[in-house]
Amino acid sequence: MMILWQKMLIDGSFALLSVMLEMTIKIYKDRHSAYGIPHQLLNCKSLRNLRMQVDGGPYYADIILPKSMDLPRLKFLRLDGFSISNVELSKKLFSSCPFLKTLEIVDCDIGTDDERNLTVNSLSLKKFGFVIYTHRPLQSQNHAMTKIIKLSAPNLKGFSFTSSMALYSLENCSPLSHVDFDMTLEEGGENENADAYSRLPSEQKEVYAKRMMKFLGAVSMVKTMIISVGFLEVVSRAPDLSDCQPPCLSNLQFLMLGMWSTRGCLRAIAFLLSISPNISKILVISKESSLSDVGDDWEAGLSLQGILSHLKYVHIREVEGCDAELKLLSFLLKSAKVLKQVVLHPRSTIDSPDRVRRQFRSKLRALPRASSHIIMRWPATKSTYLI
Repeated sequence: MMILWQKMLIDGSFALLSVMLEMTIKIYKDRHSAYGIPHQLLNCKSLRNLRMQVDGGPYYADIILPKSMDLPRLKFLRLDGFSISNVELSKKLFSSCPFLKTLEIVDCDIGTDDERNLTVNSLSLKKFGFVIYTHRPLQSQNHAMTKIIKLSAPNLKGFSFTSSMALYSLENCSPLSHVDFDMTLEEGGENENADAYSRLPSEQKEVYAKRMMKFLGAVSMVKTMIISVGFLEVVSRAPDLSDCQPPCLSNLQFLMLGMWSTRGCLRAIAFLLSISPNISKILVISKESSLSDVGDDWEAGLSLQGILSHLKYVHIREVEGCDAELKLLSFLLKSAKVLKQVVLHPRSTIDSPDRVRRQFRSKLRALPRASSHIIMRWPATKSTYLI
């Protein structure tokens, strides 16, 4: 059932809530309105899925929650575009869902302590997504944006975090198995490119690097991790930080990441692999970049002895045949003693994928390798070679 909400919902609109299983509410708002959520909605004993979303403007919708809430069967909750200033009631909202499995918070300003930090404390929660696409202006000067996300959910398996690097930090005591960090330099990330990162002042790069290291430390038990190219670019500063102890991602087995053709991205990949002793598969998505001077010293200072002892599979997508891609492959080939397969997917926009394939085949055969038997595959051309 979907209800479109212009101002205040009339109680009579919820006469059927006693048998409702799923509800979607869209709020069409103006800048100065506050909206009271009806008692019947947040005390519906049969409700399984609830989505509440703000449409019609860049501002948060101030939400007034009922004093009592009870959603004993709710398993999925998505909040989009809300601001909840009452800390005690926002705590009650989450505690009223004892069997919640999935929580999605999108473009919201919700705090659950006096400093408006968001604490997710749930025994039942399996998946949590926190997304800030844009920074909506707050309507009340009494509000302060949430800055820290605190996870305390012992059964949480998957966590996705999409935000600007400047906005949030993470504290976690949940043994996550899957993490997706989509971190950008600016809110929204529409103009994300390697040049923007190269122009950052050194002090700002250091601040971001320390913050991203804290994110990695907060999820040190993760098994599968996806990280955005911006996250990767700033992590390249981490090995140079004398006061920053690198985490050990001892459980990490699969790593998926984006890569610009930059020295920073190559250095960050090598660093991440050096702190991931049990990684067995990596997937790299190569992205176009106007910065082509990678250099030869991107491994300098990294502790790389004995790494990649479990790496078996390497996939690189959007291959264009650039020097950075070849250097990454050279690094992997000489370090991975049990590497079995390298899969390369050429970029669809390049003029001659066959030429790229021939160049890589020739150059890779000339590189030293730690593994004695490696198969290289080009799925787009249905070609398989020993290298």
